[in-house]
Amino acid sequence: MRIRPLAAAVLALATLTACANDPQLVYAKRTLGSTMDDASIKLAINRDMSRALPGFVSNIGTEVREGRVLLVGTVDSPAQRVEAGKIAWQIRGVRDVVNELEVRAGQGFASFATDSRISNQMRVRLLTATRVKATNFDIETVDGTVYILGIARTQEELEHVAYLAATIAGVKRVVSHALLADDPRRLERPKHASVSTFR
Repeated sequence: MRIRPLAAAVLALATLTACANDPQLVYAKRTLGSTMDDASIKLAINRDMSRALPGFVSNIGTEVREGRVLLVGTVDSPAQRVEAGKIAWQIRGVRDVVNELEVRAGQGFASFATDSRISNQMRVRLLTATRVKATNFDIETVDGTVYILGIARTQEELEHVAYLAATIAGVKRVVSHALLADDPRRLERPKHASVSTFR
């Protein structure tokens, strides 16, 4: 049976509307291009930090997901914490900066080893969890605190990822900055902020 042109157009429009309202399909809008943009942003942040803040950049971890930047780790002073955030904001394509840097002495070897074990164990859990799309999430661990950045397809997945982290031996706290797939913040245009507009 042939579908008339008008009927076909109506059917196509209905299909597109349904896709737009499906959180899992909204996530599919993250393309290879956006993944490459995130990688470029991360490289630029690390490059600029190594130039402007030599000596402590090795204590900072960065993750980028759809232009949202997560900074974790330790710095020596409040001024360095602010400066690190400013550097991230100046990178083209950055939509948001989540600054979780702590002002205190850097980690010792034992603490670093524990954090590495926790992060590795969490990544294994994500890969083997049937209800989780592992590639949607980035993990950083600092002094027993697990930081999560990424996109969850459903509220259940969001909560399950946090649960997986919280039940790992040695985890003191879980801080999730993951967004739901249909969160309006994912659709915001990048903020090309300068140093003077950093808050």
